[in-house]
Amino acid sequence: MSYLYDKLNSLQWEINQKAEAIIDEMREVRPDDLGLDKRCAYHLFIDEEYIAVQKSDLKNLRYYGGFEYVSEEYVLELGEYVFYHSEDERVAGHLAEYFDEQEEKEND
Repeated sequence: MSYLYDKLNSLQWEINQKAEAIIDEMREVRPDDLGLDKRCAYHLFIDEEYIAVQKSDLKNLRYYGGFEYVSEEYVLELGEYVFYHSEDERVAGHLAEYFDEQEEKEND
């Protein structure tokens, strides 16, 4: 293998490790917790600003969840994950549905 190949693989590994660290700080949820079709993904990861999905579930999230309509400027691919920012209305709506429901549960 070449020097460049080794450097690129090392960089890819580092990026994936950093993405995993970010994912570890997020909340794991099921798609239906966000008002999405269960077929979107096995699980998603969220915080107040982002919805993240493993790349292996990306095709289903786009097809069954309509995330193919999220503008590319709000999509960030890091390692084995894709992050969708809440500045996109679709993403914001799904996050609001989850957090509004959680707030209602706390108030009951």
